[in-house]
Amino acid sequence: MQTGNDKIEVLIRDYGKDIYSFCMYLTGNRDEADDMYQQTFLVALQKDNIDMDNNPKSYLLAIAVNIRNNQRRKLLWRKESYDTDSLDILETISDDRPTAEEESIIRDRNRTIRQAVAELPEKMRQVVILFYTEELPISQIATILHTSEGTVKSRLHYAKKTLKGRLEKYE
Repeated sequence: MQTGNDKIEVLIRDYGKDIYSFCMYLTGNRDEADDMYQQTFLVALQKDNIDMDNNPKSYLLAIAVNIRNNQRRKLLWRKESYDTDSLDILETISDDRPTAEEESIIRDRNRTIRQAVAELPEKMRQVVILFYTEELPISQIATILHTSEGTVKSRLHYAKKTLKGRLEKYE
């Protein structure tokens, strides 16, 4: 039987990179992502009730979302501003070697996409990141966010509609 520390080591090894990437998407800031990442695994260690056979990655993502939501509530309560301008993610990787001009166009497009995603309301942004980046099914996203599948579908629909409007020049 694995101890709590053994489980956490396995979880960090197997899912640490995905959880950190998700934290970066949510926060848009390396320092905040580092803190959220650490808090996620600390909470998991404290709870010590992770079922290693029942999608532990989803459980860890749910912890990260809850931490993020708690942080947002605290910030809103204190009426502090939240800066998402430094969202530095969604890099395009290509097998072909693009020219300098193509790389510049890709960087500009990715910057625009990152900014458009960052400007989405928090609840829509979470759904977009979980669906497109983490490639989770609607049902699992609903479980992570403690909401219905219909709500997830609705948020995803409105997020896509909003992003499409903001990104029309790249179509």
